[in-house]
Amino acid sequence: MLFTRELTKQLRSLGSVITLGIEMGVSIVVGFMGGRWLAEKFDTGPWLMWLGLALGIAAGFKSLYRVASRIKADLAKNDDTDKTE
Repeated sequence: MLFTRELTKQLRSLGSVITLGIEMGVSIVVGFMGGRWLAEKFDTGPWLMWLGLALGIAAGFKSLYRVASRIKADLAKNDDTDKTE
């Protein structure tokens, strides 16, 4: 076996953290660009652009919370498993 069970778990957690940066960046850019497009389409000035940016930032933080919760649960499960062994 090339990877141990512990190394596999660590690599999976690392992958989640790495993709988090990409998710946050894409969320913010998509929110900003979508808001900018809507602002130009409806001629609302910068208001929809700022709203889109705020929604993109909120989506990025939701991603951050989701990944952090998943990693926390995995670590708690691993601690419980280690205590029983």
